[in-house]
Amino acid sequence: MSLFITKVIDSFVGKDFFWWVSLLRKVIKNPHFIFARFIYNCKRFFYDIFAKLGFIKYEYNIIFIAGMPMSATTWIKTMVARIPGYFVRTTPMAHHIASRQDISYSAFKYTPNYGYTLFKTHLNPSEDNIRILLDSNVKKVIVSYRDYRDVVIARYYRLISVPKRTRDPHYMDYTQLTKEEAINHCIDVVADDYVDWIEGWVAVSQQRDGFVHFCRFEKLLDNPLYEFNCILKFYKITLNTNLISNIVSATLGKGDMVDNINKGTLQSWAFSSNFRSGKVGGWEADFNAANKDYFKTRLGQALISLGYETNMDW
Repeated sequence: MSLFITKVIDSFVGKDFFWWVSLLRKVIKNPHFIFARFIYNCKRFFYDIFAKLGFIKYEYNIIFIAGMPMSATTWIKTMVARIPGYFVRTTPMAHHIASRQDISYSAFKYTPNYGYTLFKTHLNPSEDNIRILLDSNVKKVIVSYRDYRDVVIARYYRLISVPKRTRDPHYMDYTQLTKEEAINHCIDVVADDYVDWIEGWVAVSQQRDGFVHFCRFEKLLDNPLYEFNCILKFYKITLNTNLISNIVSATLGKGDMVDNINKGTLQSWAFSSNFRSGKVGGWEADFNAANKDYFKTRLGQALISLGYETNMDW
């Protein structure tokens, strides 16, 4: 008995004590989310049975999202998660693999052949990752992207509100920097990581016809109904028109980012959101002249290649 108690205490001490306190407060404040999560798991169980019996049938067992960070990947996820029969599942992976935005075969351990599954990632388009997807019955991928300038600003505000942990490779305490310095740091991160990422997915799409569907953030924000219909068409999914409209309406960005993230701790991951403002061109209010010059130096040509500008005169 004493050994059991010791293990329980160690499990709590091993975690951040204040994290547990914060979680308890969220549970007390939002107990309905716990119930909703239980219902979601029950629905997944029964829908898998229906799928195995042939009562639910789609052409593709897996909807796989690989989005550029801050490019509405979560929004797309919450829409797709409302397609009847598709569910998120546990994806066990070693931390060093997941933290690099890579994937392993173990991620598909709980993905049934007869059911329907949703993955939301920021997956790197490396040869190894693509091979694992193909071997694991992933036949199509949605790739979202966004104007690098707005990605920079979205990242800046996210980390001001919800800082990364100190062990993160890109950790930086933005409260100790000027706004100009913090934005320039974000520019460096985007330049170092995101340009090769999207160019890699473009290369994959050119090598494998029909494998990748690109979803541009600005088009999704302008006409979410049209873009959601494009995703459904890509996966050959037919839904009732009213259901499609209801899904789009239910997933429009609402609320405060921090509040949404806190609620997401309790909600089913399929429906959790980290929405902030989703503005197009918001960078114009936050970049100063030095930020603009630095961005052009590091990302100016990449911005043109992505189709957001035709020259450096902006």
